Order: sequence, then structure tokens, then C-alpha cells
Amino acid sequence: MTTTPVPNDGPNADPFSACNTLAAAKNANLYRAAMRLGPERQQFFLAAYASMRVIDDIVDDGFLELTDHERDYAREDTLIAIDHWQQQIQAAKADADNPHPENGPLSQQVFDALRLTLGRSDLNVDPWIDLADALRRDVAEEPMDEWDDFITYCEGATAAPASIFVYLLSARFDPEIGYTSPLTNPPLYHARDMAIFCYIVHILRDLPDDIKGPDRLVTIPADILIAADITLGEIRNAIGQKKFEELDRLGTILLEHAWEHFETGQARSAELLAILDPEETDTLSRLFAVYIELASAMMDNGYAAFLMDRETIIAQTAGNSLPG
Repeated sequence: MTTTPVPNDGPNADPFSACNTLAAAKNANLYRAAMRLGPERQQFFLAAYASMRVIDDIVDDGFLELTDHERDYAREDTLIAIDHWQQQIQAAKADADNPHPENGPLSQQVFDALRLTLGRSDLNVDPWIDLADALRRDVAEEPMDEWDDFITYCEGATAAPASIFVYLLSARFDPEIGYTSPLTNPPLYHARDMAIFCYIVHILRDLPDDIKGPDRLVTIPADILIAADITLGEIRNAIGQKKFEELDRLGTILLEHAWEHFETGQARSAELLAILDPEETDTLSRLFAVYIELASAMMDNGYAAFLMDRETIIAQTAGNSLPG
């Protein structure tokens, strides 16, 4: 089983430097947004994001890339790794010792960074537990038959990390008491629907790349494929032959769902904006801007037209993303 290489510069290394190496590896929009926060909140983000990257990469880049035979052999060990990771997260929150210092998924540096941040905050471990549940589903290769299955998966795989960012946008740090947030609703309440909107747009944007891999890496529920009267094999053929018009109905159905979540997400974001300062508001707005522009481009002339001009549109919208 492949694991993410974790920087280890010795027992006295700065734990947040190790986290930054992991968190910055993909230079994602979320990472760039977090680097606009104050130093203490940056540290919390680095610890949280790095801790999630470690286990996500073990599953996505390790387990799911294996052959059928290799996955059958590695399944139990991967599930144990997720269990150990969750135990490390819970220990960090409790400001306890690392329960798996030698062979846990989290290095000692990442664990220490999480204990110094999550362990000194009023944020609970729910986002990490939700992610663990989504990853267990990936490893078990449970079928995604219905839209509700997809939403449940999204709540762990994409909304959970987004909820940590929402918490950090609203949180303040005090050297004596640590991190506290004035949010009256859980961070997931504010993050869930916009995160789902972005994830659906992400699926549509990257479908030509993702369909080249195994079917299990394409997260479109079966009932959506049935409604669009198309199979994954037919999607693969349509993209390979550039018959993009055959994908228009699929795009329309997914975008309708996306905009429904966008409307709810916008309303809940408005509640969040009431307690943020102007720079934090700008960061949140710019974080979503690229996905809103992509979704609009997919809607304007249809999904097929987007696919025909996909590279150009992605390059144009990237110019409005957060600076790297």
C-alpha cells in the first residue's frame, strides 16, 4: 500500500513546516485562501489540511489506484490505517499522547501541530470523523446508487474540509484560551451546500480526465446516469470520439442539482458574512468565484459547448482564482 511521504526533519522540527509541505503540494484554491488568514489561523489550517491530505492520499493515491487483486489484499490494512488515523485525531483533540507514534498515518510532526491547534480550540472532531466515514466507503467500494448516497459521501469528502475553513474564517485566537468561534450554527451548516455545489462543478469540469481511469473513480450516482440515459462506458466513448452532445442531458441534470445547492449555500453564506471582516468576506467570495464562473459557462450554451472549449474556459476562469 502506498502512503504519502511525510517530511521528517527530526524531533525538534517545526511541526507546521512539515504540515505546509503537505498542504501546499497541490496548491489548491483552499490552501491559497487560507494563506490570507492571520498566522495563528494559518497554522490551524495547515495542521488540519495536512492531516486530511495524509489519509486521503493513502486511500486515493494508494488503495484506489491498485488492481482488483491488490485492493482485495490491501483492503483490511487500509481500513486499519483509517482507524488509527481517527484515533490520532481524537487524541490530538484531547491533548493526549500520540497513540501510534511509530506507524500511525500521521507523523509526529503533523500530530503535534494538530494538538497545538485543534487541541486548543472549540472545534470538535466531526469533520475528521465525517471524512473517515467517506473514506471507509471508498475502501469498501460501496455502490453509489442514489443521489442521497452521493450527498452523504459529499458531506464527508468535501463539505467536512470546507467546514474547517469556515470555522477558521470566523475564529479568533487568544494566547490564553486558544481558538474560539462566535458561530451559532455548526460550521458544516454554512459550508455544506456551497461545498456540494463546487464538487458537482468539479466533477463536470474534470470528467474528460477522470473517465480515463477506472469506473470507481467517477463519483456520479447510478440514478443520475439512469435519468440521463447513459452509462460510464458511453460517457467514455462520447468523450473519446468528441461526441459531446451525447453528454448534454447528463450535464443539465447535474447542474440543476448544483444550482439548488448554490441557492441554499448562498443564503447560509450570507449569515456567515455578517460576522466576517471585509478581507475575510473577499477571501470567501473569491474562493467560490471560479466555480460559479465555470457553472455559468456550462449553463450558457450547454455542457457540450463547454466541453468543446473546455481548456480555454478553464484557463480564463483560472485568472480569477486566488493568487498562488
